[in-house]
Amino acid sequence: MNKNFLNISDLTKENIFSILNINNDNNCLQNKSIGLLFEKYSTRTRLSFAVGISNLGGNGVEVKFDELNISREESFEDTFRAMNCYLDGLVYRTDNHKKLLQASKYFKKPIINALSDVSHPCQVFSDILTLQEHFGTLKINILWMGDMNNVCFSLVEAVNLLSELQLTICTPKNISDIKNWKFNSNIRVLEDIEEIDLSKVSCVMTDVFVSMNDKSSEEKVSSLKSYSVTSELMSKTSTDSVFMHCLPAKIGFEVSEEVFRSAKSIVWKQAYNRMVAQKKLLQFIYQ
Repeated sequence: MNKNFLNISDLTKENIFSILNINNDNNCLQNKSIGLLFEKYSTRTRLSFAVGISNLGGNGVEVKFDELNISREESFEDTFRAMNCYLDGLVYRTDNHKKLLQASKYFKKPIINALSDVSHPCQVFSDILTLQEHFGTLKINILWMGDMNNVCFSLVEAVNLLSELQLTICTPKNISDIKNWKFNSNIRVLEDIEEIDLSKVSCVMTDVFVSMNDKSSEEKVSSLKSYSVTSELMSKTSTDSVFMHCLPAKIGFEVSEEVFRSAKSIVWKQAYNRMVAQKKLLQFIYQ
C-alpha cells in the first residue's frame, strides 16, 4: 500500500482484509503527532480521528487552515513543507482533491483523505467494516439511492476491489450520464427502481442530495425527489435488510423520518465504526 490513503483504490483487496482483521489497539502512534487539517465542516470525521489517534498513543494537532500563513499569501508548497517539519502524518479534508495530490508532493509522510470533492474513502472503509460486522460476510447486495457523489465514488471503488459485493446505483439519467467512472460486472447503474429486484437487497444506502461541494440546485433536488428512501421501499427489501447513511442526514429529503429512526437503520453503528475503522487504518499505516 502507498503510505497515503487518498482513495479506496490506494488499497488492494488483501490490504482491506488485513486492515479489517486488526483486532487489538497498540501504541503505534506513541510520540507521534498527526495534524488534523479541515478546510470544511466536520463532526464524525474530526472527532473519530482525534479520539482514535489519542487511543493509539498519539497527539492529534488541530490545524486551522484560515489561521495559517497561507491566508497571508505564503505559498501552498511552503505551507506543507513547514508542516512536514513538525508532523508525522496529516488527516486532510478539502474541497478540491487536487490539493491532496499537490500536498503529497511537499508533505513526505502519510496523508489520509478525510473527504474531498472526489472521494470519501474513510467513510466507505468504515461502512465495509459495519456491513461485515452486521452480516458476518461481505456477500451483500447494496442499493445506492440518489446522487452519485464522493461517497458513492468510494463505494464503487470498493466494489471494484471486492468481488463479494454487489452494487446497484439508482439515480436519474442526467446524473449518471456525466459520470465517467469505471465499473466492474458487479455494478449496475439504473434509473428506474422498478427494474430492481428489491427482495435481494440487503443494504440500502443514501446520502444528502446536495453535498458540501455542490451548489444548491433546485433542478437537481427536483430530479432526485423520487429517489428518497421510504418505508414502502424498505418493505420490499429482504427481511434482514438495513438502512445506512453517512450523516448528516436531511430527513424528509433523501430519507424519511420513519426509515431513519427505524429498527432497520444502523446509522449510529456506522458513526461509531468511523473511529474503529480509522484506528485500524492508522495501525496498518504505522505498524
